[in-house]
Amino acid sequence: MTNVHEANFELTTALSLARSRKQAKWQPELAIRKLAVWFYEKGAVHILISLMLGRAVVMSQFTPFALPFFAVVLLFQKSRTAAVFLGLILGASTLSPQMGLYTAGALVLFRMTAAVLKNRLRQRFVLAGAAAGVLAVAKSIYLLTSGPLTWVDGVMISLEALAAGVLALIFMQSFTIIKKGRKAAYTHEELVALAVFAASIAVGLTGWMVGEFAVSHMMTRYLVVVAALAAGALVGSTAGVVTGLIFCLSSFAHMPEVALLAVAGLLGGLLKSGRAMGVSLGLMLATLLTGLMIGDTLRLEASLYESAVTALLLFVTPKKWITAIARHVPGSDEYIEEQQRYALNVRDATAEKVERFSDMFAELSKSFSCKETLPEDPQTEADYMISKVTARTCQQCFKKEFCWASQFDRTYEWMTDLVYRDNDNKGWESLCVKSEQVKKEFEDEQMNLHLQDQMKEQLKEGSQFVARQLSGLSDVMKDFASELQREIQKHDGQEESIKKELQGYGIQAEHVEIHCLEYGKVDLDIMLPFKEEHGECEKLIAPMLSSILKETIIVYKKTDLPSPYEGTVATYRSAKAFHVNVGVAHAAFRGGLVSGDSYTAVPLNEGKYAVAISDGMGNGEKAKRESEETIGLLQQMLKAGIDEELAIKSVNSILTVKRTNDAYSTVDLVMIDLQNAKAKFLKVGSVPSYIKRGKQIKMIEAGNLPLGFFREMEMDVLEDQLKAGDLLFMVSDGVMDGLRTIENPERWLRRQISELTVDDPQTAADLIMEAAVRSSGGSIEDDMTVAAIKIDHQVPKWAAIPLKRNAG
Repeated sequence: MTNVHEANFELTTALSLARSRKQAKWQPELAIRKLAVWFYEKGAVHILISLMLGRAVVMSQFTPFALPFFAVVLLFQKSRTAAVFLGLILGASTLSPQMGLYTAGALVLFRMTAAVLKNRLRQRFVLAGAAAGVLAVAKSIYLLTSGPLTWVDGVMISLEALAAGVLALIFMQSFTIIKKGRKAAYTHEELVALAVFAASIAVGLTGWMVGEFAVSHMMTRYLVVVAALAAGALVGSTAGVVTGLIFCLSSFAHMPEVALLAVAGLLGGLLKSGRAMGVSLGLMLATLLTGLMIGDTLRLEASLYESAVTALLLFVTPKKWITAIARHVPGSDEYIEEQQRYALNVRDATAEKVERFSDMFAELSKSFSCKETLPEDPQTEADYMISKVTARTCQQCFKKEFCWASQFDRTYEWMTDLVYRDNDNKGWESLCVKSEQVKKEFEDEQMNLHLQDQMKEQLKEGSQFVARQLSGLSDVMKDFASELQREIQKHDGQEESIKKELQGYGIQAEHVEIHCLEYGKVDLDIMLPFKEEHGECEKLIAPMLSSILKETIIVYKKTDLPSPYEGTVATYRSAKAFHVNVGVAHAAFRGGLVSGDSYTAVPLNEGKYAVAISDGMGNGEKAKRESEETIGLLQQMLKAGIDEELAIKSVNSILTVKRTNDAYSTVDLVMIDLQNAKAKFLKVGSVPSYIKRGKQIKMIEAGNLPLGFFREMEMDVLEDQLKAGDLLFMVSDGVMDGLRTIENPERWLRRQISELTVDDPQTAADLIMEAAVRSSGGSIEDDMTVAAIKIDHQVPKWAAIPLKRNAG
């Protein structure tokens, strides 16, 4: 026992130490995050940015950054207007007191303009125009204090006003980007806008030195390497060029920085796989290359030190910050992972909702299901009927006391005989003064009870129908939820293996994407670097994949890549073991154009094939509507995944509810499994079907009433194993009815089928139809339909190509 206590104590101590270490690990990061939030909420970040933008100067005299930033803050974050106003004036005052006064006047003038424009300022170009106009007016007034304006001053004022308008649009887009949700992705235009905004802040650092090192250089390089690490070479080089050009406008002495930042962004992005170390190496290489090109040894040494400090800043930057930026950049690994995680969350949430609906429908089905109740006691029912009849007759009779007091047993026996309609004992009629009334009351009460029983039975049948529908819908939704929740497996190794195998065959595939490798359910896409012109996908790649995956693979579809790209994307899937061909022949009543028969032949998602024929009662448009309605309902239910038996029973219940005098339909349905050729026959009021296998003929028959006769129907489900080469014939009852002059129509039809020498199902259906019309004397007394179904092995078009390569 002591050892157990010691072990528990050691385990508790270890867990406590691990928990404390974990908390200690997170404490610095939480402190940094809280500090950053505090700075933002107190407006310190806005003041720092305003200081930089207020003192930012380009081309030695333009200060176009302060007014656009103030305008955008006034529009998006009005509560920070005072802090930004103060920061911009302080930043401008570091250049000169006159610039501080000029900036303050321009900001006040814009505030007055904004009060006049009000809500119109929210329009992008109105804001840009207002910023440009106010800056032009303020700059003109500022220059007039020093003397009259010249045409050169007018050009300069126009250029600075134009720059202010453009910067207002860029800053507005930058604020919109910052306010985007976590799942938002940045476009290339938005990334450029962010780069311009960051470079504008960096321009305000011009002139600040730490010893011999320029703070502005380290700031801009840091922005570029962060972009390269987060988004790759494309975004990194773009950020380097944009940042360098704007930074260069402050002084042409910074021209070498443009090349350094562009090369640093490019090399850093290319070496992104090395994380911070690789990006830092790219920065150092870019610094060394540009320094050697300039040839200034002293400047090269200082630049290397500046890049080293930048690399150090990159190493101490929290990895989560870089990841947070990368999640918003399309094409990055973090963005793809985030989108996949989001898609999985949406999938799981959808599957969960579908499962909840499935459970709800299952519970509703239980609620509608009629539970079997014990039958009521006949004696109790008899007493209830006697009490109701006597209340309306004997209660007002003057012989009440005599009959029910003095002669109770005899009267009760007579009343019971009336309940059970025993007319042999008529002695009560001579003693009862209301015999005719009593007899009529019993008949009326029995009729009412019979009607009530019928209504109860109808309600019970309706409840059972609804319960079956809800149960079937619940099963379908549960299967759909299971499909949604199936995990998408990664097949990186198999994809590379298939690419190598194809290369061994001489096929260079650019990309292989595997969706499923389960036997019989293979699904993959292959991108080829050329447009198919000679059937390479079917002739070469499909047999190769069949050899690689050890099962028959066929081309499901092909798509040519749009111009200017060159290539083809082919989708390959597992071939089914069997396939069917269907041929149908029609003949309408008396050679008319409208047949009352309808049929469907559709492949289903579960690897099955359904063929059905429906014959509406009668002929013409009415019968056609009935059969089309039956086939349409059945087809949609089968496609939705509802079990075939439940589908037919549901169609029967629907037709029964809306039944008119003769709205009946027969259904002949066969479901063929394309993997093993097993056939399931469901016959409702239909004539037999025939299977031709060589010279042998097998008949499939069942005797059931058509749909719509009774709410509860008995349905025979017959199964048979088909083989390759079999011909299955399904006919409507009009074919048999047209053979009235023949003594045994079924035997005649068997002989006609056995004598067929053709394998094409359409030709076989036409021959049987022609023979039936000829045998009926050329007169078509009912709509006739013949469907011939040919079952064959699924053989790829180019299966003759060897699947194995000969060694040597």
